[in-house]
Parts: sequence; C-alpha cells; structure tokens
Amino acid sequence: MKKLAALTMAVLAVFVCDIALTHTNFIKNSDYFVKNDFEITERDHPEKQWDRVFFGNSVVISSYMEKESGAGYINLGLDYGVVTDLWEMLRGHYIDVGTDLVIGLNYLTLYDEFETNPTYIWHKPIYVPYAYFERDRFFPLIERGFNNLLHGENPLPFKYYGQEKHVYHGRLSDRALKDIYDSYSTNYYNLPKEKFEKNVEALAKVIEYCNDNGIRVRAVWMPWNTSLEMPQLMKDVRGMADAVFTKYGIEVLDLETTLAPECFYDTGHLNYDIGAPRFTELMDGWL
Repeated sequence: MKKLAALTMAVLAVFVCDIALTHTNFIKNSDYFVKNDFEITERDHPEKQWDRVFFGNSVVISSYMEKESGAGYINLGLDYGVVTDLWEMLRGHYIDVGTDLVIGLNYLTLYDEFETNPTYIWHKPIYVPYAYFERDRFFPLIERGFNNLLHGENPLPFKYYGQEKHVYHGRLSDRALKDIYDSYSTNYYNLPKEKFEKNVEALAKVIEYCNDNGIRVRAVWMPWNTSLEMPQLMKDVRGMADAVFTKYGIEVLDLETTLAPECFYDTGHLNYDIGAPRFTELMDGWL
C-alpha cells in the first residue's frame, strides 16, 4: 500500500507540475529558449485582454509597425499563421480580443497545408504533457546543462535576450526575386482550390465568434509586388474569402496593388525602410 501511495503521489505531482507548466506557458517567460512569434507577442503584451488585434502571417509582421502606429492595434503576425490558427486561439481562449479584430490576408493565410510552427501552444493535445510537447526546446537545454555540470561550468550560461519578430530591410535583386517567384510557382501557384477550404470555413467561424462576442471584425488584403504577375490562384482564393465577407457584411480594405515595387523586399513582404511606414500610414487612416 505504501508503494502504491508513493507512486500515486509521484504521478499526481508530475500531473500538477505539468498543469502548472501548461497554464503559465513556462517557455514564454524564460529567456533560455527561442520564442515563437506568439510567445513574443505575449511577452510584449502581458495584459489579459488585447483590445485591438491585427492578425496575419509574416507579411503582417513585416508591414504593420505597431509602435509607430497611432491606431493601437497589437501586431499578432505569426510567421506561419493561417486562419485556422486564429480560430484555435479564439475558441481555446489563448487570446481575448476586446473590441476590434483585423485579419490580414493573402493566399498563404488560407492555405490548409501551409507549414506551421509546431510549438504554437494551441497545437498541444490536452492529453500530451507540456514537457513532452516542448521536448524539442526542453531536452536540448537539459542535455546542455548536464554536460556543462560535468565540465564544471554554469549549467545555464546562455540566454536569448531581446528576441523580436523577423522583419525585412532593402530589396532582393531582380534575379533573387525571380528565383523566389519561380519557387512559389512550383510549390503553391498550381494548387487546387480545395486546399484552401478549411481555412475559408475557419474564416466564417471567426466572424461568427466575433459577432457573438461583440467584436468588430474587418479584413485587409495584403500588398502584392506588382512587378510580378499575380497568379490566377491568388484571385481564385480571394474570391472564396470575399464570398464569406459578402455573406456576413464584413468591411474589407484592398491594398493588394496599392504599393509600388520599391516598397517590397520580395513578392509580398514589405521592407521596413519604405514599405512598412507607408503601409502603416495607410492602415492608420482606415483603422
């Protein structure tokens, strides 16, 4: 009986510790780990409710200058963000939006099989322990710590201070830009529209959630580098999403062809030197 009681207590202790780690999202609050974009946003905005939120993928990160904007929106850009991520964040209460939500869209924000970051906390199944879910970040730290101890060194000598989301400066050369366009053409531009249906469905769910919770939701079509031909797929996917916006009466800002090529780093990422300030100015006038 004593052994059973001890085993039960040990299992309970592990369970309680795991709940605590999950609840506090331990990695978010530690500089010993490389944070993902969502954790960086949480670090910069520790308040429980985010009143105004601008969600999107990496093109939103590189376009909307939150600190220079007068509109008061949090840049919730995620490198690999898609609309299903936004839906999971809302329904799982990983974020609490107060009054306004703006969704920044391009075709990749709606691509169902777009490569994701596995460390986003909403990807964690409820039955998977937090330490195991974060094993790719936890275990290397533990291994390095033991190795350092064996050599008489500080087990935790290195911290990742000042982590920020990735932005872009300058412009790619014409050759490099063509290479990226050709690569995207091979990997994405010939996809069937069926590959975007789950995210379009999630878009409707997000809108209904916002309507039910008194949140104004709007959308913006993010800029495209007009020095390049716009693929037909982008137009088709936009049509799928616009049908949802029309159904629910959602206000949409179209900035797809508004900015000059000099504003871009590549096909869709704006550079922080010219493009992002111009985009932020346009958004502030609309927001």
